[in-house]
Amino acid sequence: MPRFHYERLSDRSANYLASETPRAFAHASSIQVFEAGPLAREDGGVDMAAIRRAIEAALHRLPRLRQELLWIPFEQHPVWVDDGNFNLAYHLRHTSLPKPGGFAQLEEMAARIMAQRLDRARPLWECWVLEGLEGGRFALLMKTHHCMIDEAGADLLEVLLSTNPETSEPEARSFTPRPPPSIRELMVEELLQQARLPRSALERLRRLAADPDQLARQLRAQATSAAELLGYTLRPAMDTPLNGLIGPHRRFKGISVSLDDARAIRRALQGKMVDVILSTVAGALRGYLEQHLVSPSAVDFRVGTPVGLAAGRSGERMTEWIIELPVWEKDPVARFRQVREATRKQADSRSAVPARMLLDGETWFGSRLLSLGARTLESHTPVNMTVINAPGTQVPLFFEGARLLETYGQVPLRDDHGLGIAVMSYDGRLFFGLNADFDLVPDLDFFGEALERSFEELRRAAGAAQAPGPD
Repeated sequence: MPRFHYERLSDRSANYLASETPRAFAHASSIQVFEAGPLAREDGGVDMAAIRRAIEAALHRLPRLRQELLWIPFEQHPVWVDDGNFNLAYHLRHTSLPKPGGFAQLEEMAARIMAQRLDRARPLWECWVLEGLEGGRFALLMKTHHCMIDEAGADLLEVLLSTNPETSEPEARSFTPRPPPSIRELMVEELLQQARLPRSALERLRRLAADPDQLARQLRAQATSAAELLGYTLRPAMDTPLNGLIGPHRRFKGISVSLDDARAIRRALQGKMVDVILSTVAGALRGYLEQHLVSPSAVDFRVGTPVGLAAGRSGERMTEWIIELPVWEKDPVARFRQVREATRKQADSRSAVPARMLLDGETWFGSRLLSLGARTLESHTPVNMTVINAPGTQVPLFFEGARLLETYGQVPLRDDHGLGIAVMSYDGRLFFGLNADFDLVPDLDFFGEALERSFEELRRAAGAAQAPGPD
C-alpha cells in the first residue's frame, strides 16, 4: 500500500487551469449580503472569531479546501495533494468598505477582488468578509476556482447556510495532512496508471457493445452537439458594443427585482422563468444598443445560457442553450413570446431540470449552480454573452444567526465578452449580477438601469395582457 496520497484531476478540471489567461480567469465569485444580527459588534464591525470558528468547523466536510496542486513531471497534468502548510488565515480575509459604505462601494470592492487571480501555490479559494456596509449589514464574497468546484461535490456556502436562525458553537476537527508523493514517486505511479488505461478502455467498449441502445444514445447525442456547434460556427457572432478583446479589470453591478412579479409575468404570458429572465435581458440590450447608436434591427445577438440536465437536484450535468434574443422587437410581449418559442425548441431536444425542483427545497444550491453553469464557458460557442440562471431556495437562510438578505453571482468573462449576467433567486427576489470588462463597458450603470426598465415594462405589459377586456 503506498505511503503517500494524491488524486489526479479530471481532464475537464485540468482544462480550466490551462484555459486561464492574464485577462480571463477560471474562477467564479458570489456576494452574500447579511443582516449582522448576533454577529454584530458594538464598534460596528462583525465578530470575525465566530465567523472563523464556523468556517474552520466546516472544513472537514470539504477536503478539497485544504488541498493544493502538484504537477506530474513531463506530462504536466495536475493532481490534488493535502496542503501540509494550510493556514485558514490566508484564505479567510477581512476588510472594511470605504465610507459611506453604500452598495456602490460594495460593487467596486467586489469588482476589484474578482479581477485578482487565485494563487496556484495554495488551495484555490478565498472568502472575504466585508464589513462597514450601511444598515447594520456585512457581506461575504466567495471566490473559488472551477477545477475545485468541479470535483468538490459541495461548496462552502452550502455547508454554512441553514434555516436555523440560532447561533451555534461549532468545533473544528483536527486535520492531519496525508503525505504527498515525491516527484519520483508521482512519476512512477503515473506510468503504472497509464499502463492500465488500454485495459480500461477495452472494458468500456465491451460494455457499450453489450448495450446497443446506450451506444446509439451516446452517438446521437454527440452527433447532435457537433451539428449545432458547426451551425453556429459557420455563422459567427456579430460584433456589438459589448464584444471585443477584454482587459484585466472589471466592473460589477447588482440589481434585484420581485420574484412574485416575475412569476406573475410567467403566468400571464404562459412561459417559464428562464423566458422572463431572457426577455428582460433582451429589452435591456435593445436600450443599450440604441444608446450606442446601433440599430437593434440590424443585430443578431446570441446568448449562451447553461441549464442542468435531468440528472439530479444539484444539476451536475450541464449543457448550454444557444438563444438568439429578439432585440429588434419593440413590443415586450411579442419579445417574450419569441424567447419562449426559442427556449421551447431547446427544451424539446434536451430534458432540463425544472426550476421548481430547486426552488422548493431548503438547501442552498445557488453558488454551486453558478459555478457548474460556468463550466460551459469552455465550449467556445460563438455567442455574444453568457447568462447563467441559478435558482435558489425561497426560505430565509442564516449564517450563525445572521440572516442572508441578498445574493449576487459573478460570471467569468470569455475572452471577447464585455458582459456576463448571473441571475440568482432567493427568498422572494431575483438578483441580477452584472460582471463587465472595465474598458469595454464603462457605462455599466446605464445597462443596469435599462435592465430595471425592461423588467418593469414587461411587468406592465403582462398585466395589461392578462386584464379582462371591456364588456
